[in-house]
Amino acid sequence: MWLFPEILVFTMFMQNCLRSLLLACCFVVTLCAQANDSLKTIRLRDVSVRSVVALRTQPVGQPSVRVSAEELRLNMGHSLMDALSHTEGVQAIDIGVGFSKPMIRGLGFQRIAVTENGVRQEGQQWGADHGLEIDAFHVDSVRVVKGPASVLYGSDAMGGAIEILPPRFPRRDSISGEVLLAHERVSSGLSGSVMLQMKRGRVFARMRYTERHWADYRVPADSFTYLSMRLPILQRRLKNTTGMERSANVLLAYRHGGFQSRVNLSDSYQKSGFFSGAHGVPSVANLQGGGSRWDVELPYSVVNHLKVTSTSTWTTRLLQTSLTLGYQVNHREEWSRFHTHNLEQTPPETDPDKELMFHLQTASGQLQVRLAPSASWQHCWGVSAVMQHNGIGGYGFLIPAYRRDEWGAFYLANYRRSSSLLFNASVRYDMGHIHTRAHGEYVHEVNRRFHDYSMALGVEYMPAEGHQLRGSIGRAFRLPSANELTSNGVHHGAFRHELGDSHLVSEQGWQLDLAYTMRLAGWEVSLSPFCSYYPHFISLHPTGRWSSLPDAGQVYQYVDAATTLAGGEVRVKTRLLGRLNYTLSGEYVYTYDHHSHTATPFSPPATMRNTISWEDSRWQCFVECQSVAAQRRVCHNEDATPGYNLFHAGGSVDFRLRENRLSLIIHARNLFNTSYLNHLNFYRKIDLPEAGADIQTTIRFTF
Repeated sequence: MWLFPEILVFTMFMQNCLRSLLLACCFVVTLCAQANDSLKTIRLRDVSVRSVVALRTQPVGQPSVRVSAEELRLNMGHSLMDALSHTEGVQAIDIGVGFSKPMIRGLGFQRIAVTENGVRQEGQQWGADHGLEIDAFHVDSVRVVKGPASVLYGSDAMGGAIEILPPRFPRRDSISGEVLLAHERVSSGLSGSVMLQMKRGRVFARMRYTERHWADYRVPADSFTYLSMRLPILQRRLKNTTGMERSANVLLAYRHGGFQSRVNLSDSYQKSGFFSGAHGVPSVANLQGGGSRWDVELPYSVVNHLKVTSTSTWTTRLLQTSLTLGYQVNHREEWSRFHTHNLEQTPPETDPDKELMFHLQTASGQLQVRLAPSASWQHCWGVSAVMQHNGIGGYGFLIPAYRRDEWGAFYLANYRRSSSLLFNASVRYDMGHIHTRAHGEYVHEVNRRFHDYSMALGVEYMPAEGHQLRGSIGRAFRLPSANELTSNGVHHGAFRHELGDSHLVSEQGWQLDLAYTMRLAGWEVSLSPFCSYYPHFISLHPTGRWSSLPDAGQVYQYVDAATTLAGGEVRVKTRLLGRLNYTLSGEYVYTYDHHSHTATPFSPPATMRNTISWEDSRWQCFVECQSVAAQRRVCHNEDATPGYNLFHAGGSVDFRLRENRLSLIIHARNLFNTSYLNHLNFYRKIDLPEAGADIQTTIRFTF
C-alpha cells in the first residue's frame, strides 16, 4: 500500500507524456498541411454530453452554516452542542457536564429539529435535563439552518434545524479507520472511540463504537444557594455528577449507477447521576462525601436510544426520487428514593425507587421527488408521516401516556433568473392528532386534532464578485406537545409544579431574515439580522400561587401569548500577517412576551468572541476571548445573570506516517478558572457556577 502514491505519480507522468506526444504529432501534421497549402476536412461522429443537474432543496435566502469535521474536533467540548455553540446564533442549554440541548436565536426545546441520516431525532425534547443521545465522535459535518425550517423538516423545526450530514461514499476501494482517545481534566473524563470502514466495488460499510466515562466534575465554588439556604460543595466537586455513555453505529451503503441506498443502525446508552442539590429537596446530609467519585448513586437517570434508518435515492439526468424510513425507541428512567407529594401514596412492590419512566416509539417516513427540467427551474415535492406512542411508569407523575400522529405534504421551487439572481418559494401543509390517556385525578383524557400551513419566499442576489445579498420571509407553526397540553406534576430540578392547558392552539409565527456577505482581498464579512413575530407562542409562566402538593414549589402553567424576537449575528475575519488571522463574531437576541411584558424564559445574553488563529497545512492554534454581557431582561421568577469574560486556547498538529496520520488536539477552556453563571444552564436556578478550568486532550490516529 505504501507504494501506491509513487505508482500513481508514475502513471500520471506517463499519461502526461502520451498527451504531449499526441499534441506534438497533431502540431506537426498541422504544419505539414499548411506547408502543402491544402485543406482537409475531417468529419467526426456526433458527440452527446450528458450531465445531472445539481438539485438544491435548501430554501434560498434562509441563513444556514455548514460546520466541518475539523471545526467540530477542534472545538469539541463535553458534547456536540458545545462544539456547535461556537457558531454564531447557536447556543447550548447546558445540563452540567456532558449533556446539553440546542438553541438557535433564542428558541430551543421542541422548536429545534435535530436530524441524522434524514430522520428527525425523537426523544424527550421537552425536558431541559434531557440530552440528544447522539455520539458526537460519529458526526462528520453539520449544517445549521437558522430561522423557520418547518417546510422541509416538519412542525418541530419552527426555530431552525441542525442537520447531521451522512459520510461521503469513498471514490476508490479502500479499508480505513480511526482510533480516538480523549481526556477531560475537569471531570477526569476518559473517552475512547474506534471506527472501521471499507469500500469494495458498489458496497460501503462503516462501524463505530464509542465509550465515555466521567467522574464528579469540579466547579470554582465552595457552596451554592437553595431557597435562601447556603449548602456546601465538598472539595469543589458536585457529588453524583458522574456517569457513562456507550454508543454503537453501523452503516451499510450500496451504490450502482443512479441508485444509492443507506441503512444505518445506532444504539446509545447513558447512565448519569443527578446532583443532589438539583433533584428533590437537598440537605447537608445527602451532600456529604462518601464512596468513590466514580460511583453513580441515587438519584440518577438511564437512557437508551435505538434508531434504525434507511434512505434510498434514484437519480436520473433530470429527476431524483428519495425514500427515507426510520424507527426509533427512546427509553428513559429516573431513579430516586421513594418520596411522594401525595400523602396517601405508598411505595410500589416492584422497583420502589423508580420515580419516572418514559418509553417513546416513533415510526417515520418521507418521500421526495425532485425535478430539474432546465437550468433555470427546479421543483421538489414531498410527503411525510410520523407516528408516536409514549408509555409511562414509576411512582411519580409528570406527563401522561399519549399517541401522536403527523402527516404533511410540501412543494418547493427554485428559479434562477441569471447567474447572479435566484428566487425560491415553498409551502407545506400539516395535520396532527394527539390523544392522551387519563391518569387518575391528575389528568383527564385529551383528544385534539390540529392542522396548519407554513411557507417561505426567498431571494439571493450577487451584485458583484465577492458580494452576496440574501433575504427571506417565512411562516412557521408547531403542534403543541403532550407536556404543554396535559402535564400536571413536580419537575424536579426545575423546582416547580408544571401545569398544562388542554385548550392551547398550535404555535404560529412570521420571520424576516436578511443577510449580507463579502469576501474580498483577505476579508470575510457577514451580517445577518432577523425579526420575528409569533401571534401564538407557548411558554411556561408563573401563576403566583403555591402548589397544594408538599415540597412542590410554585405552580407554573403553559400559556399562549404573542411574542416578538429580533436580533442578528455578525462575523468579520481578516488576515493579519501571513497565516495569522483575526476573527470577530457576535450575536444578540431580543425577546419580548406581550402577555407578561417581560423577556421569554432562557433568553440568551449578547455574546462576542475575539479569536486570533494561526493556520498551516499540518497544524493550527488559536487564542480566544469570549465576552458575555449581563442578562437583565428576564422572565418572571428568573434571576438576572452578571456578565463575564472567558479565555480559551487550543490547537492541533498532524504527523504523517506514510499513508497514516496521527493528530494531537488540545483545547483549554476557561484558562483562568473564572467563576461565572451561565444564564442557559439547568443549574442556574441554584446559583451553581459553571465548570472550572478544563484541558481536553484528544489523540486521533487514522489509517
